[in-house]
Amino acid sequence: MDDGRYRVKLDLMVRVMDATTGDAIGEKNIRFIKDKAPVKAESRGEGCYIFLNSGRENCLMRIEVYGYEPTELDIDYEKLEAGLPEIDVFLIPSEKQRAGQRVITLRGHLPGLEKLEALHPGRPVTGIRDFDAKKRTMTVLSPNRRMNLTRQYYGLLHADKDTFEDIDIKEEIDSKVVRLREPIREEFSTNAPICALVFGQVNSDGSYMLAVRDDGRDLGYLVKYIVKGETRYKKIDFRDLSGVTLD
Repeated sequence: MDDGRYRVKLDLMVRVMDATTGDAIGEKNIRFIKDKAPVKAESRGEGCYIFLNSGRENCLMRIEVYGYEPTELDIDYEKLEAGLPEIDVFLIPSEKQRAGQRVITLRGHLPGLEKLEALHPGRPVTGIRDFDAKKRTMTVLSPNRRMNLTRQYYGLLHADKDTFEDIDIKEEIDSKVVRLREPIREEFSTNAPICALVFGQVNSDGSYMLAVRDDGRDLGYLVKYIVKGETRYKKIDFRDLSGVTLD
C-alpha cells in the first residue's frame, strides 16, 4: 500500500576543488554531464554537490566549471562506499582566467599514466613527530602551525630519497593530532616535512595537465606519477618548462 511518502536516495556526492590550492570551488557556473546527457545536482555549499534519485549505474561524468579546465572521470560504484558514495574532483584552473595569481601548466602525453600529483619540498605545513598505527593517529610538530583541514590531502616527504607518501586526513583530534584514513606504510624520520599536495589531471588517452600558481616565489616541485602501476618521481621547475615532459 502506498503511504504517500516520497523517498529520497542519495546516489552520489561530489566535492569540487581547486587542484592548485585544495580549496572548494565556489563558482556557481557549473555543469555535470553524465554519459553525454546533462544531469541536475543540488548544491550544498563549499563545493559540494549531491545527486538524488539519479541511480547508481557506472558512468562517464564530465564536469565543466567556469574558469577551470573541464574534466572527465569514470564513476565506478564498486570503488565507492555503499552507504555514502562520494568522490573528490580536483580541477585545473584555466591559464586564461584573469582573476587571482597567474597559473603555470605542464601539459603532455604519456600512455599508461594513471595518477599525477606534486608537492613543494621547500614549503612544509608542519612536520611529523610520531604515528600510532593502531589508532591511525599522527602527531605533528609546532602546535602554533595547525593543519588546515579544508585541505585534507598532504604528502609526507622523504627528503633523502626525493619521494613522498600520500596522507589523507580524516579528522583533527586536537591542534597537534590528526587521524588518517589510511596508515603510514613507509619508514619516516622524526621531523620529516609534511607538505600540501597539488593534483594533476589525467585523461584516458594519456594526456595530462599539472598546474601551479605563480606566487612570485621558487616553483621547484617534486612530482609523483604512476605509470602502469609503477611509481616515478621527477623534480620540475615550473619557471622553466621548456622541453620538460614526463617519461
